[in-house]
Amino acid sequence: MAAQPEAPALREGRIIVPGSSRQLAVYGLFPPAPAQHCMVPAGTREFAAKACGPELLWISFDELCGPGAASQNYGLLPAGPELWVIDGVPSPDPSGSGRATPWEHFAAVLTVLAGRKVTLFVIGTRPMDWASASVQADDVRLQSVFGDIGRLLARLKRVESDEAAAVEGVSGS
Repeated sequence: MAAQPEAPALREGRIIVPGSSRQLAVYGLFPPAPAQHCMVPAGTREFAAKACGPELLWISFDELCGPGAASQNYGLLPAGPELWVIDGVPSPDPSGSGRATPWEHFAAVLTVLAGRKVTLFVIGTRPMDWASASVQADDVRLQSVFGDIGRLLARLKRVESDEAAAVEGVSGS
């Protein structure tokens, strides 16, 4: 019997909380200046990115997954950047009944990025525990999508304090 293909998962990058300047600098990341902001076309939508270029795409969670987003557009995002930064990622709320859509969009983005084997930095201000949120959620859609996100991000290292970033002492991914 043939083995099932391994589900995509992101292998390179970090989950950084709270996303302080010091934490980001350890990885050579610096918040983009307004002059770096640009529009990124993807199917029927243009996303306002904080920075975009051949090596980097930096975009907010709200822009990528908020109102007007459609999962079918994510596969049409530029394939070139090898490094993605998604900032402003909220802590998953298991009581967020009826608010599964942004998380479903996030899971769709992560699936596309995993298939492209990009390095991803997920930046939020509060701890993000999708596995726990999946177990605690009453909404079946949230249970499923939090589980998917947790699986997609399971291999990324977590940096949850300035001290952890300094101790790790690496630059890049």
